[in-house]
Amino acid sequence: MAEYHPSKRTTEPGAPGTQEGKDREQQQESVTAEEERKDEEGTTAAARLTSRVTHTLKGHAKPISSLCFSPDGTKLASASADGVILIWNLALLPDQQQVQSSGVAHVEFFAKLADGPDGREGINDLAWSPDSAFLVSGTDEHTIHVWEPGASSSSSSSSSSSSAPVRKLAGHTHCVYCVAFSPIGTLLVSGSLDESLKLWDFLQGSLLRTLPGHSELVSCIAFSRDGSVLVSGSFDGLIRMWDTTSGQCLKTMVVAQETNAPVTSIAFTPNSRYLVTSSLDAMVRIWDYRSKEGTVVKSYTGHSNSKYSIPARVLALAHAVLGVRQSKDLVVMGSEDGSVWVWDLQTRERLLRRKMHIDSVIAIATHPAHPALLATAGLDRDAGIKICALSYPLPPSTLPPPT
Repeated sequence: MAEYHPSKRTTEPGAPGTQEGKDREQQQESVTAEEERKDEEGTTAAARLTSRVTHTLKGHAKPISSLCFSPDGTKLASASADGVILIWNLALLPDQQQVQSSGVAHVEFFAKLADGPDGREGINDLAWSPDSAFLVSGTDEHTIHVWEPGASSSSSSSSSSSSAPVRKLAGHTHCVYCVAFSPIGTLLVSGSLDESLKLWDFLQGSLLRTLPGHSELVSCIAFSRDGSVLVSGSFDGLIRMWDTTSGQCLKTMVVAQETNAPVTSIAFTPNSRYLVTSSLDAMVRIWDYRSKEGTVVKSYTGHSNSKYSIPARVLALAHAVLGVRQSKDLVVMGSEDGSVWVWDLQTRERLLRRKMHIDSVIAIATHPAHPALLATAGLDRDAGIKICALSYPLPPSTLPPPT
């Protein structure tokens, strides 16, 4: 069983901020270029993706624990063990410029939200409401905070000033590790180190139901597209599916019978037909959850993941070939060596391994309207956020003729 660190923090040897950690950063910086060169040689030209870091955002004092794009795509929220949430405004490019670009013209700071006195309350997870009006944070202090960033910013004379949450939801008896909104209505769910899930009406601030379905930390949660089904993953190695109306457990799936590997992230694929999970056996799995006991139909390996809750994402990358817009489903995953991995979902071929951070990649978010746009953060000492654009190189037939 991996050791749990609130707010993704660590005091292990080699952690950011220690002398050993600084030495490790310098050593890793010196080999990054060589690693990427070797990796390019090991990826076929036909399969290779390109990636381009378009922006680096800095403002946190400690490593970042969570990143989340707003559903309307105009904002990025970042949270940290420093107890601070930063909101960033995204200025998007016109639609016709987005097939081979990041989709973002520029990024500017929008607002600072502080959790706890002097920002000392560590934050584990963030989630936006479906209308992008509210943001919730799960904290080390057993509570969920509800924020209204637009209202707090407009009522303040300075966008950089801290504001207070409009509501606090109390009921958990340990760290709130994950939070998620239903895409329908005002339902919010939280998972905790107290081994429970709680369903809330976040606008009323009322607890609707407690689901005591796990025997370890509830590490990840997600809703189906219509909001009727909730899935949860836990360090007990189980995935559970719940009816959100009745609270009934519909199905239980075991990630790895042999190892009982802790589940660290879970999500529905964009069409809600499958689940994608990551776990501390360094494996990403695609599940057909509609089969009787749940079946793993594909798996992806190669990255490093034995300590931290790193999210896996599935996205559809659009690209133009001979003027025709095409799309391919990709699996994206962070790694504890500081790299981001991308596989072809169908063939399982690795398309990209890009060194993005000096230390472990902790957070990955994909833009809701432009999935080729990623935001990533790691345990790096500078607590920087990278905005990265994925694309396929233009094939020779689409390039202009030589002059």
